[in-house]
Amino acid sequence: MKLIVFTPIGTVLQCKIKKITLETPSGYYTLLPHHVDFVSAMDENIISYTTESDEKKYIACQRGIVVKKAENVTITVQHAVLGNTLDELEKVIEIDFKQANEQRKELNTAMARLEIGLIRGFNRLNQNIGGVDG
Repeated sequence: MKLIVFTPIGTVLQCKIKKITLETPSGYYTLLPHHVDFVSAMDENIISYTTESDEKKYIACQRGIVVKKAENVTITVQHAVLGNTLDELEKVIEIDFKQANEQRKELNTAMARLEIGLIRGFNRLNQNIGGVDG
């Protein structure tokens, strides 16, 4: 099989693999070359894969989609970090990904406040214009 991992920045990984194991909201899956075609969302998780030379490797991924079609497994995620040990990638998820999620939540809160302020401003403007004409 061929594994390709994309992020918004570009291709993070492209290699031949024997199998891949990942977690989706509906459970863990191990995909092999003759596995049926497959599409699923993914939350933060550590994906393990076995290369053609029988090396076990890992990728920490932050939210995305996995698609297996024929001999290709394509993973598109917000952020991906390659690693050789589970310990280092667990730290990446615990620190970096959690921090990015907190920043995203803060940004969403700020955007919601701006939107509410804009709507209130338009309502006041509309009331003032309606009061002059009426």
